[in-house]
Amino acid sequence: MATDLQTIKDAYSRAGSVRGAARILGLDHTTVLERLQKAGIDTSPAARHARALEAVGYDLRPVDDSPAAAWDAHRNAFEAKIGERLAKADRIIRRKGPFVIFHATDEHVDDDGAALHLLEQDIRASHDMGAIMCHGGDLLNNWPMGGKLAKQWAEQECTKSNALKRAQHFIDIFRPDVWVDGNHEEMNPYLADLFAQWLPPQTIRDYWRCDFTVRVPGGRDCRVALSHKFQKGNSWFHGLHGHLREMLQSEERDVYLDGHYHQAATMHHTLPERNHTALLVASAGYKLVDHYAMRISRGGSLPKLTGRAHWVLVDPFADDAAYLATPYACPRQAMAALNGLQNLRAA
Repeated sequence: MATDLQTIKDAYSRAGSVRGAARILGLDHTTVLERLQKAGIDTSPAARHARALEAVGYDLRPVDDSPAAAWDAHRNAFEAKIGERLAKADRIIRRKGPFVIFHATDEHVDDDGAALHLLEQDIRASHDMGAIMCHGGDLLNNWPMGGKLAKQWAEQECTKSNALKRAQHFIDIFRPDVWVDGNHEEMNPYLADLFAQWLPPQTIRDYWRCDFTVRVPGGRDCRVALSHKFQKGNSWFHGLHGHLREMLQSEERDVYLDGHYHQAATMHHTLPERNHTALLVASAGYKLVDHYAMRISRGGSLPKLTGRAHWVLVDPFADDAAYLATPYACPRQAMAALNGLQNLRAA
């Protein structure tokens, strides 16, 4: 007796393929295929996938909009996108008086040349000051899995497993307020997801650069740009050339912080045509013994302790003609200056 069409359809629906239906019915697959095609059923892989998606609720029917309807369908997408961007563009941190911003970058905590004990001491000193904790990228070496860098990682004492544990411990003790990733994190993007899980929920974070404003009641706002590296200028010998270019081309900030090149530099710079002065800071990081770091920081064979990080003291009640922010390369000096400034403002 010939198998009726409905039975063949049911078997095809259950099996999901012509050969599967043929096995269920004990028929030759060409017979099943011909009966389905005569019934107008598309048995192509694309059609099967579409039916599977429709079965779980996806609506794959084409929408035949008029040109005007297509224009109106998502006309507010730009407003939504720009609103989301502006909401992240300049987030607010609040303080009650003079404060310190701790700029730590390029820690490379899985490298044998990273001064972990010194980093711990600097973190503790910064927390003692109630500093705003800013991480500027390249927490790990995170070498790629091939080439010269992979060989260098193989020569390091820290294993890949311990590298991730060190990263998590750093986040636990650092307790960042602001965070950007660097190029070494970009080498393996999965790290971004791990860091997102480990970072405190209130952490201000963005890709490569974060802008934030520190607001003190009755005082001047301090607008900060934290980047792993501002776009470099044409000079390899001016550690702040990228900062100057950023200051000229971007929205006005009061403090510009970056790293990446493992060199230290600070400077107050004024744009007289705008009547605007900013503090420019480059920090060298904690990878103090490394051939590559020494080469890109313009020579030298000794560890560069000065400028490994910076403590930026901000006086929101400074006169308009006075500097809003002052950099220190030593936490003890920053602490002494903060205590003196707090006593002055309290009086």
